[in-house]
Amino acid sequence: MNEILLYDVQINPFRVEYIITKPLEENLGFNLNEQVLIQVNKEILLGEITKIQKLSQSIPEMKSRIMRRANESDLIRKESYSKRTYETKEFFEQLLKRFKLPAKVVLIDWDFNQSKVYCYLTSERKINYLLLHETAVDSLKTRVAIKQIGIRDYARSIGGLGVCGRELCCSSFLKIMQSVTLTMARQQSIYVEPEKISGVCGKLRCCISFENKREIK
Repeated sequence: MNEILLYDVQINPFRVEYIITKPLEENLGFNLNEQVLIQVNKEILLGEITKIQKLSQSIPEMKSRIMRRANESDLIRKESYSKRTYETKEFFEQLLKRFKLPAKVVLIDWDFNQSKVYCYLTSERKINYLLLHETAVDSLKTRVAIKQIGIRDYARSIGGLGVCGRELCCSSFLKIMQSVTLTMARQQSIYVEPEKISGVCGKLRCCISFENKREIK
């Protein structure tokens, strides 16, 4: 019986695609940290394999697949988009000012064939981007996807050092971002102002939840 593998393919700091394949049957066998070209529906993307898991049972067929390993020409092609990416970022920043939207452009990412652009934004509140999206589509003459990310995800993408002097938990090892509350701090007898137990993202530090789990066991 051919073993079934689940690949986590990191497209950018905010997007991971999960792809299932049978390497023995398809003569594939991709490796960790390899750059690959993948197809998601009709979209072609370049990403890096960050995790490989063996599955014990089959699951419904997925529309995503790994096409092949990326070569040097593919990487150069992706890098050549940097100028267009920069111009697109400036374009969206101008639109935010024009529509007076309290948001910040975090990342612009074109797909491999430059047929669709992803704009990742961050804001302290939920914003309606309908007008922004319609204007971007009319101006850029291409498919546009606007994604709003949280403050924690933004901090995770840029990284940095926490008050402990170590690399941020969210950018070094945390896979799932769990909510952290003041109740958790009180259960550990931490009675200080929220800003003193907040991380670089401005939210309560993730490590508070680590200790909370120990307390309740």
